[in-house]
Amino acid sequence: MIRHNLPPLSLYTLVTAEKVSREKNGIHLSEDEQRLLPTGFLSERPLQRLLILRDEIEEQTEEHSQDIRNFFLVAMAHVIANGAGNFAFGPEIYRTKAKLDFDVLEHYASHVNLMILEMQRAQIEGLDKVRAQVLLDDARLLNRIPSGVGGVITSPPYPNEKDYTRTTRVESLLLRLLKNREQLRFVKESMLRSNTRNVFVGDHDGEEVLEFKAIQDVCQKIEQRRIQLEKTSGFEKLYHKVVAHYFGGMRRHFRALRAKLRPKAHLAYVVGDQFSFLMVPIATAELLGQIAKAEGFKVVGQELWRERVGTKIRNSETNQRTVRLREEVLILKKV
Repeated sequence: MIRHNLPPLSLYTLVTAEKVSREKNGIHLSEDEQRLLPTGFLSERPLQRLLILRDEIEEQTEEHSQDIRNFFLVAMAHVIANGAGNFAFGPEIYRTKAKLDFDVLEHYASHVNLMILEMQRAQIEGLDKVRAQVLLDDARLLNRIPSGVGGVITSPPYPNEKDYTRTTRVESLLLRLLKNREQLRFVKESMLRSNTRNVFVGDHDGEEVLEFKAIQDVCQKIEQRRIQLEKTSGFEKLYHKVVAHYFGGMRRHFRALRAKLRPKAHLAYVVGDQFSFLMVPIATAELLGQIAKAEGFKVVGQELWRERVGTKIRNSETNQRTVRLREEVLILKKV
């Protein structure tokens, strides 16, 4: 955790970006970056303010540690996703009414102050002594995860058509985490397959679940339904493969994770049932339980977390207008 020893420039120097904006002729995204930015997710004026602020943060923290720079960039990321951008979440990301302008600096300064106060409170309560570690890895490999893990609580992607990279696409671009399609592809290739936009020709995860009849039945029903509805797009032809790759990837995950766990370690996975692929039901928790058993885990429980109501129903065989989706906690134990 970053201790509260931020330099005097922390807030007051950075807010001079408003003055700097009058002196600069404008900062622009590169052509590659513009191609990655979802259409309409940022208006030009707020974009200019954000780019100027980013450059000022980088310039003013040039002689400070990366932790200090990241502190201010995190505050900027909050502003992007909570006001400056023309997008919101409900729960999927969607485009909102375009903003002609947005007071980026005022919201940024307010959030920096809040973050500093929260850090002070954490130090007073001794919470800065609690250790935390962030590790970047492919969930199907877990090569960088140390052994001796005592428990896992997580919510992996569900098998649906949600492109998770779009959820953070704008922040990733403006913070220079993504600069072109090659970098975006690298990110997608390191993710569990769960939608048609991160399935690639060389993927073989689906081969991991050929022995599971229940999973193969779901895949076959999806493909049969596609043929019945005469759906012929490239994405629709991948629907059944996405489901196979998803469960195959999760099997690889369980296999890699088991070697890292302590004996009798417990795991909790929050997952939701799905109808995303031509309204064919996918009982995600139940199917994952079958895979987990094959990889040396015991299913301790399958508890209802909540129910969601899906309203955008298409291709229903029974002409349903709404459908209730179960989100469950799959509780496992290493045996």
